[in-house]
Amino acid sequence: MRKKIAIIGAGISGLSSAYLLSEKNYDITVLAKSFSPNITSNRAAAFWFPYHIRNDKRGINWAKTSYTFYEKLAENASTGISIKTLTKVLREGVEEEEPIWIDFLPKATCKIIPKKDLQPGFKKAYEVLVPLIETQIFLPYLRQFLTNKNIVFKERVIDNFNQLSSFDIIINCSALGARELCNDETVVPVRGQVALLETDTTRPIYLDNEMPLYIVPRKDAMIVGGTYEENIFKEETQPATIEKILNNAYSVFPELKQQKVIGNWAGLRPYRNNVRVEHEVGTNIIHNYGHGGSGFTLAFGCAEEVMHLVEKLN
Repeated sequence: MRKKIAIIGAGISGLSSAYLLSEKNYDITVLAKSFSPNITSNRAAAFWFPYHIRNDKRGINWAKTSYTFYEKLAENASTGISIKTLTKVLREGVEEEEPIWIDFLPKATCKIIPKKDLQPGFKKAYEVLVPLIETQIFLPYLRQFLTNKNIVFKERVIDNFNQLSSFDIIINCSALGARELCNDETVVPVRGQVALLETDTTRPIYLDNEMPLYIVPRKDAMIVGGTYEENIFKEETQPATIEKILNNAYSVFPELKQQKVIGNWAGLRPYRNNVRVEHEVGTNIIHNYGHGGSGFTLAFGCAEEVMHLVEKLN
């Protein structure tokens, strides 16, 4: 008889776990209080980059594994995944930390931009090839792929693991929901606010951690961010903050003033000092949450670890 698996959460952690497990002989149900497009994963400016995971060496393998998955998926245009150039800059007067993020990259995907090509005020810049995951396309693609694999989706709030006693294995990808579900207050919301401009997909992705500023040209909009606001529980934007974000972008790229502002949004990243990917001893529960701003960067690497943990429980 096939093992019954419940996956709590339909964000990228839950769906990537379901994706890898769908290749095995399991009876899988994904349970969530909401689904794409009404989830935080949909609001992510989802380009591959190790964000607030650099001191966790587990993240190197997770990130590289995910990169490989996205490369393969990028061969199919209907996934909404493409390999794009990312320009990452470092400003003059900023002490350069050891670029630990380079350890997370596959070989031959990063090069230093010549000094003569830098804008005034910049000390160093990198050109990096990274997967861009257009969440508005990829998440529906994943949902349809999994539905075709006979995975069941149910809109249901789970506030106690005992509600899932009919399942053999539970995979907890509840993100911020883990605060209540697991009584884990070490996972905290980190709000990110972004502006949306008319898009120009010919532009590279741009990342300046010091300003801070990032620009992500998707097909539906150019996402301009952003903020990192810990312990803010309100998923709302503030006009003054959005104005500041746009002015940051205009100061570096004045030509963006020609792009019409078409909206803004905010999302809450589920951050934890240590991403929790583990089997809870003495239970049938496997946890996979707390990825912060690296959810898409780590998703398939963490899902692969979840798959191995499931196999050990068999």
